[in-house]
Amino acid sequence: MIFFLWFESFIWFHQQKQPTMSEQKNKQLKIIFLSSEGAGHINACVGLAQELAKCGHEIYFFNKPSNIGQFEKLGFKEIILHENAVVDDTDKKQVKTDNKDDNDQGKLRETIIKSNLLADLSPYDQLDVFDRHKNKNFFGFAIINDIRKIHEQIQQSLSEQKPDLVIVDYILIPPCIAYGQIPWAYLCSHNPLHLFNSQLLPPITSGLPTDNRSGWADFYDKFRKTYQSSLQYCQNELNKHYQCPEVNKNQFLFLSPHFNIYGYPEQLDYTDIITLPENVVRLDGFCRQQSTTTTDDNDNKTFELPENIKTRLSDTVKLIYFSLGTFGSTNVTLMQKILNELAGCPHQIIVSTGQSHQQLSLSENMYGQSYLPQMSILPLVDLVITHGGNNTVTETMSYGKPMIVMPLFADQHDNAQRIMEKGFGYRINPHRFESNQLIQLIQQILLDKIMIERCTNAGDLIRKSNSKWKACTKIEKLLNNKKE
Repeated sequence: MIFFLWFESFIWFHQQKQPTMSEQKNKQLKIIFLSSEGAGHINACVGLAQELAKCGHEIYFFNKPSNIGQFEKLGFKEIILHENAVVDDTDKKQVKTDNKDDNDQGKLRETIIKSNLLADLSPYDQLDVFDRHKNKNFFGFAIINDIRKIHEQIQQSLSEQKPDLVIVDYILIPPCIAYGQIPWAYLCSHNPLHLFNSQLLPPITSGLPTDNRSGWADFYDKFRKTYQSSLQYCQNELNKHYQCPEVNKNQFLFLSPHFNIYGYPEQLDYTDIITLPENVVRLDGFCRQQSTTTTDDNDNKTFELPENIKTRLSDTVKLIYFSLGTFGSTNVTLMQKILNELAGCPHQIIVSTGQSHQQLSLSENMYGQSYLPQMSILPLVDLVITHGGNNTVTETMSYGKPMIVMPLFADQHDNAQRIMEKGFGYRINPHRFESNQLIQLIQQILLDKIMIERCTNAGDLIRKSNSKWKACTKIEKLLNNKKE
């Protein structure tokens, strides 16, 4: 059973700002974000933080020394957490870290590569990668170590800053937040199956259909024994270290008793099967906005199509965007296999090459860079080929583009299945597609007027839904209810 203390009162600031999107005069809240490393987590937190800032709230981000300025350049304040804790020798046997790379995202990337997550495994077999008994590189061990290094500073900062709310996008929750007196919310930047964990829905990370339960029972059984059990172990290791109670054995993620947040388009969501609890805040997607203040090249540049690509486009030659995400792009062999297949495609292709840029060979119908401003590219293209990361899926949906999803691991399988079920694209195994299969699928989608119209209409509805502002309003309401 999870024990927690409800807070006694909020700290309200004397200054009051008028929300830019609302006529309501809410008092300014101080909100601190704690995000996992990785572009998907950070972008989701930034997207929500931007909307909360528009509503007049004061936004802080916990940050590491290696990333100083990352959030400040977007207009947020930063609280720098220095990794100065020492891990006991007994813990080193269970907690594996790599100190060769000072960049935190580089460490996470290397952990994922070592863990075999990018290998050609079925979702069922991938559960072994999430089993701490079978995988010495299980990422939970590294997160335990990371949290222990900064836990004391987080606790001290919360005591000094006295925020009204802490929003956490971390697979493990620091005990000083989970059992503290300050209200907190879990931000789920994954497919919402992670948040729901309902027996009415397919198992998390399975990629199984919602309308056919064959395979559910076996997957659920293995999931509980591997991923769920391993995460519980890691959370309990943290809890015991800080003299906090163990977590509920039936839970997967450590959810907040206050409220929880997720982003997923209504057109894809599972609300046709389950009913959301009152303390769940849903929005169509976190979709971060381009900064209007920073001069940083990566974050603030618009995208101009290269002339050699632009001049080739026509009614029959379309524009495609291809990305396997931050981690998927590190699999050079797989990336090159897909690029070689796309070389025979009659259309023009923009390629997000990631950190493997120098190792990849692009054909004449392609343009690629290690970093591309995805939000500026999506409005320009006719089709997106993606790994199925939650941010890319929700952002692509918001611009009304059909997708071919090539899932690699975890919730990407669930997103791929849901997109296919709801008629917004197709899924294909990135490791095992046959020659010409991908190109045929591209042609099929580009000629499917019904699917294209369905995607366009969904994008129009999402952009008009104002769901981020509505989510912020609900967050304010939930906090006010707690105060009363």
